[in-house]
Amino acid sequence: MRFSIHYIDKTDSTNRALWRMIDTGSDPGEGRVLQAGNQTAGRGLGNNRWISDPNQNLTASILLKPIFLPPARQFFLNKSVALGIRNALSELCPDKVFKIKWPNDIYAGNKKIAGTLIENRIMGQTYELSIVGIGINVNQIDFPADLPNPSSLALLCSKKFMVSECLGLLLQHTGRQYDRLTKGHHTELDDEYIRHLMGYKKRMRFKTDEDIIEAFITGVDEYGKMILERGNGNTESFGMKEIQMLLD
Repeated sequence: MRFSIHYIDKTDSTNRALWRMIDTGSDPGEGRVLQAGNQTAGRGLGNNRWISDPNQNLTASILLKPIFLPPARQFFLNKSVALGIRNALSELCPDKVFKIKWPNDIYAGNKKIAGTLIENRIMGQTYELSIVGIGINVNQIDFPADLPNPSSLALLCSKKFMVSECLGLLLQHTGRQYDRLTKGHHTELDDEYIRHLMGYKKRMRFKTDEDIIEAFITGVDEYGKMILERGNGNTESFGMKEIQMLLD
């Protein structure tokens, strides 16, 4: 996978900026990376915001065209991206343990370091394109009080990082995982994703629409739903909008 990096000083959202390029007739091609020094209206899953101080963090979006992937299996793209980010962070901070918090946030302990927003365009039964927005807290040390569990590489490792170095490693590892996906190595991606999944086979607390429950994460199904096993041995599957993991 080859990438072409385009840097801009400021934008509302790197995902939105890439969509604007595409929707106005400009196709920058697969592998285009749009990086912003200052992202003023970053977004996360659902209605979540991604708050980032100017020029302190890595905010970028990648244009991919996974036309080889059936839309029903699109969660494999989430897996490959999450693994790429996790592995890049592990190389930057090799003495720390990074986990994937389902579906694709990256945590160190109970602190969030990175998040992803993947937006797809699908035509019938064929992928047209995917825009992968990635935010990594790199050098920011102060965060708004209303953000849940934020941290950064600088706080975690007690040193400053070059954002350009972080981007280089991110693209290297994400490209490697995407190449595995193009070759159909789904079982390998499954196994690695589960190995690094936060709370796997551990008793965790979750908030559903109806209640707070305790259960074990036993896996993730082919549609990206998290599979939980309750104390009575019964299993249930939950989508991204149906459940929330509660952290201490």
